[in-house]
Amino acid sequence: MKRYIVLAALLTLTPLAHAGSGNAAPRAVAPFGAPKALPANALVRPGQTWVMTGTTAGGERISRELKLGAQAPEWDDGWDFKADKGVFNWQSEDRTILAADMLTGMMDDSDIHMCLGMVEGAGARGVLLSGDLDTLQSYVTKLDAATAEPRNADELVQAIRKAGVPAGTCTLTLKR
Repeated sequence: MKRYIVLAALLTLTPLAHAGSGNAAPRAVAPFGAPKALPANALVRPGQTWVMTGTTAGGERISRELKLGAQAPEWDDGWDFKADKGVFNWQSEDRTILAADMLTGMMDDSDIHMCLGMVEGAGARGVLLSGDLDTLQSYVTKLDAATAEPRNADELVQAIRKAGVPAGTCTLTLKR
């Protein structure tokens, strides 16, 4: 997994949070070529519901359902699915999924929960970052210090925590 995925993911939270409705902010049209087609054997597909469960760094247990829209996702170095509560990005080449429940946090003034998971089988496991938008954005400089290239979810959690970011753990599973 490349560190820039984490940094870019945190930075994408800003336009989404300010949109106020939980819908993705408008995207620029890709200047070159046609969009890449979603592979026939894709792990993540339109219309699926994924469940994000985890424990925050403070010990709070969370469970959130994230419903993906029925439309095909947008390709931009990864598959950006329209999700009902926030961000859902699948990086097939890096075998990572980024999912964030922003809408619940914005609606009831609670924390935003963001799971960055490494694909394991038919789901993903990884690190759970929680807080308000400003708190999550403050992690960017700390995450920049995380120089390790984790090979699995456990190494990812260790690298993020070593960088000084209070991180919990999370799992993403497809709801059947």
